[in-house]
Amino acid sequence: MSSVAAAHTRAKRKDSRHDKADTGWRLLTIRDLRWLWIGQAISQIGEGLNKVALLYLVYNLTNSTLMTTIIGVLQTLPPLLLGPILGVYIDRFPKKWIMMGVDTVRAGLALIIPLLYAANALTLPRVYVVVFLMAVVATVFGPALSSTVPLIVDRTQLTAANALVASTAMIGMLVGPAVSGLGIATVGMQVVLYASSATFVLSVLSLSQLHLKQPGSQQAANQKSRSFVKDLQEGLRFVFVTRKTIAGFVLTALCYSLASSAFVFLLPVFAEKVLHVGAMMLGWLWSAYGAGLVAVSIALAFTQQVSASRRLLLIVAAMVTGGVASFVLAGTTQPFLALVLVAVIGAGLAAFTPIVWGMLQEMAPENLRGRIFSIFNTGAMSASMIGMVAFGWTTDRLGAPTSLFGMATVFWLTAAASLSLWKFGDLSRLKSGSDQKDNRAAS
Repeated sequence: MSSVAAAHTRAKRKDSRHDKADTGWRLLTIRDLRWLWIGQAISQIGEGLNKVALLYLVYNLTNSTLMTTIIGVLQTLPPLLLGPILGVYIDRFPKKWIMMGVDTVRAGLALIIPLLYAANALTLPRVYVVVFLMAVVATVFGPALSSTVPLIVDRTQLTAANALVASTAMIGMLVGPAVSGLGIATVGMQVVLYASSATFVLSVLSLSQLHLKQPGSQQAANQKSRSFVKDLQEGLRFVFVTRKTIAGFVLTALCYSLASSAFVFLLPVFAEKVLHVGAMMLGWLWSAYGAGLVAVSIALAFTQQVSASRRLLLIVAAMVTGGVASFVLAGTTQPFLALVLVAVIGAGLAAFTPIVWGMLQEMAPENLRGRIFSIFNTGAMSASMIGMVAFGWTTDRLGAPTSLFGMATVFWLTAAASLSLWKFGDLSRLKSGSDQKDNRAAS
């Protein structure tokens, strides 16, 4: 058999394996997706360990809530200030090595604070510098991750694969803070930060197992030799001029992020002001919210990818339902009904990101994905900050029910924006599925 025929046979066998691993946990039979999922799950747990330990450390150093909240500000600024800029470099270099480099740096930075603490050289400004640097490198990881998934799975598997990847954030949210709190109480903050560093090392080892397609050497050389400004302009022009449908997705994400982040941030206030319940019921509300997120993520992971129109209509249905649940939640004082409504809101929010990511991954050329997802993430992060401030002010001045009514309105606006994309957006690339499947050559 000739080498060409043998390669064709291997490709057909590989495609057949992908066909058998359509959705759900069967997708993890795809070797590269399995290692990516493992690495991301470990990395998310490490972030959870790190975040709780740092908040605990700063509060104990300062005994100031304001000084502690600066941690959140420092973690938010880099995506806002540097997102599109870093997107240029994400497109210039192999995604595998970018993600490995990010987690390697995070592993080193996580070691600095406990080492300074052991040397009695830890000060608040040094903590803030380390937190800011960790946020800068973390800003690179998200767009690189979003750009990597299409290099591993077929177009028809993107929504399910994104849902699986998104599930790692929930694993990190559930496991990381709990383990961090237990560790701080039993073995100390320094040990928790050492453990956080170790998780990033394990993530690097997992990511090292990836075998991803790389751009042609000539294409890569040409891209790296171009000026930074031209590459940045190319990304912005593609989003806002060439493919205005992508700009429509960015604007839809702005609406979504305005209310989604604020709801999570203000849930304790709603528990106290609307439901008049204590810490135990708040814990149940968090669990109900998480249950809604997990249920829909698993459902999406096990669902065959449908047409672009149906995916957009699914977002419309999720946002309308979430808006109705927010509206009803504003007027209820029944704890059991509140649990159901919060779970419904969580379910609606969980449907948005995997579907939108998948559609952007299909629409974006491979050489522009880093810039496109950086612009997308920057817009979403900006809206999140605005939403938290605006709804926080509304809650203080006008009351929690008014904020919930406002969030319901924003969810419905998100549904309207999605509906307009379904009606007027250029979804031909998504509808046809005529693009060639990505070749998956070893890196």
